[in-house]
Amino acid sequence: MKFQPEKFSKIIFDMDGVITSEYTYWDSAALTVYQLLYDYRYYGKSEIDRAWCRKNCKEIYNTIFCGGKTVRAVKSLGVNTNWDLAYIVFCVSKYLSPELTEFDPWHFQSVCMFIENITANAPEVYDLIAGLVKSAGAVPGDCKRSSDGLWSNLVGCFQKWYLGDENLPGLNRSEAPLIPLEKIKQTLSALKNKGIRLGIGTGRPRAEIIFPLENWGILQYFESEMIATYDDILNAEKLLDPEVTLSKPHPFVFLKAAFSAELSDKELTENDLKEKCKDIAVIGDAPSDLLAAKAADMCFAGVLTGIDRASAEEYFSAHGADYILNDMSELA
Repeated sequence: MKFQPEKFSKIIFDMDGVITSEYTYWDSAALTVYQLLYDYRYYGKSEIDRAWCRKNCKEIYNTIFCGGKTVRAVKSLGVNTNWDLAYIVFCVSKYLSPELTEFDPWHFQSVCMFIENITANAPEVYDLIAGLVKSAGAVPGDCKRSSDGLWSNLVGCFQKWYLGDENLPGLNRSEAPLIPLEKIKQTLSALKNKGIRLGIGTGRPRAEIIFPLENWGILQYFESEMIATYDDILNAEKLLDPEVTLSKPHPFVFLKAAFSAELSDKELTENDLKEKCKDIAVIGDAPSDLLAAKAADMCFAGVLTGIDRASAEEYFSAHGADYILNDMSELA
């Protein structure tokens, strides 16, 4: 079915897999898992050469994530962020081989197969994973997601790979748009010219999404109060202390993008806003995007520019996507 933009007052975009490519993030996640597993400064036994890792990041990605198969397996669990991707793969790796020292492709094939057979979905899967790695006894301290200990180490390690430090440039410097930039600009401009308000609901931290959008000259198409990021999720979780994470597939980030100018975080999580969401569309590439949009009763348009076109199309068809598009340029 052809997308009908005139039906909507607001359109909220997920970023990765829609406008921005996730490949630099996946490379960063793979390097993070590698360093956490093998570097003595984290949970390994030896000293790694970060410059060598940076130069050989594609080989490390292909080994740790089995050429992308593991990424697809993790995403099928409704997992949204690349921190979580690294977290799940690291934890399962330590659970299966607590004393791992060799960079063994067969080990990571086993990790992938294990993840493919997990039946829990996000957010329940995070408690399952934390319990597994804790039971292996190979990671001292707190193993839970979103707390000090392992999670804090993982996020800090990931950010060094992605953003860079005084010794190495970040992988973010090589980030590119997912489809030709001119097509993106034409599409966003056409939607704006129809009077549609455009926003962003992403699991990335704010600085990490603003950088490429400014660099590519497309930030201007989005309304500043309609950009919701991981920073907003984190702030709301600290304020509200919810029983479950507010990351996707929770609808919070899309609701925040749509209504931050008029509703508080407490109102966004406690009020029934479904009637207000009828004329809002979400554009996403992953199961977590669809689940979050449907939880808010927003229209969902799935684009087939994520890591696995065939499985995404099958999932979107089976779970009630309102539209399925080849890419975001079909919105206008």
